[in-house]
Amino acid sequence: MTLACRVVINPDRVEINVSRHRLGSFLAGQSIGLTKQDQNPTRDADDVVKLVVPVQLKRVGREMRMLVENSDDQTSADPGLLRIIARAHDIRARLIHNTKLTVHDIAREERVTAAYVYTLLRLPWLAPNITSDIVNGRQPQQLNAKTLMRQASRLPAIWAEQRALLGFR
Repeated sequence: MTLACRVVINPDRVEINVSRHRLGSFLAGQSIGLTKQDQNPTRDADDVVKLVVPVQLKRVGREMRMLVENSDDQTSADPGLLRIIARAHDIRARLIHNTKLTVHDIAREERVTAAYVYTLLRLPWLAPNITSDIVNGRQPQQLNAKTLMRQASRLPAIWAEQRALLGFR
């Protein structure tokens, strides 16, 4: 924050004005403790570097998120997505190992509906690179557990079509 002179948030972009002098001092390893005269934003246009990042506001569930373009590698793994994928693989493994077990038995044990279990059982058939991207936190920002569960009934068998449906590039 000591580098920033001004931050402007617009509907389509975020502009950050950074002091060239303070940035140079910081990169040189010098202390950049601000004195009272340094705390005011610099008025000299030659001392300011303007960084502009394209963004867009998007409704995700009940909240609005500011999506930053080209930040896919900076997203973190969504715990909700990880939980439902792990649960789906666990249920599938239980059904394979115990042939006497039914979906209704698992639904009773898990205290969910059979329809929910059937929906979960579609998730182990996600394209391997989709599962890998989700585990590594590289899923599209609009993809969450609720969205994935809604789309699960329409997941195509072709992996490229799955990627397109779920918003992967």
